[in-house]
Amino acid sequence: MNQRGFTIFFAVLVASLALAIGLSIYDLLIRELDLSQTAKESQYAIYAADTGAECALYWDLNYNGSDSAFATSTASNEPTSGIDCNTQDVAAEAVALNTWPETADASNATTVFQVSLVPGSTNSPCAIVTVEKTAANPGDPSATTIVSRGRNTCNTGAPLQLERALEISY
Repeated sequence: MNQRGFTIFFAVLVASLALAIGLSIYDLLIRELDLSQTAKESQYAIYAADTGAECALYWDLNYNGSDSAFATSTASNEPTSGIDCNTQDVAAEAVALNTWPETADASNATTVFQVSLVPGSTNSPCAIVTVEKTAANPGDPSATTIVSRGRNTCNTGAPLQLERALEISY
């Protein structure tokens, strides 16, 4: 009965088992960190979408007392500046990009603008907001649809870019 090497074999077996458990825990930890990073970035995107939607709602319902800041048709006289969201004049920026209004005809109009949560930064969360106003008949009140697409970053080259959207219709 020669039992030489049994202790070494047993030590290698225990070490291998400990290594396998350690690697499994490490893999689980890395996956959880990735998941938490994605959840954090998703929150930035939904907050940006909410900011854009709230800004559009505010200016649609509170511009000059009772009018909307957004075009309802080609006959609309929408403002070219003075629509401030998060200290940015989104109307002036949208006019410069030719998206104020983007499209319009006799019974509807679509306006697109962008709101950055940190003005002047391309890496900050932002929202691209589309306000669509449609009237069934000229002179009727328009139906409004606001779609706010929040992004965790406006940098299109970012390795993790998430988008969350909110839609409001009334």
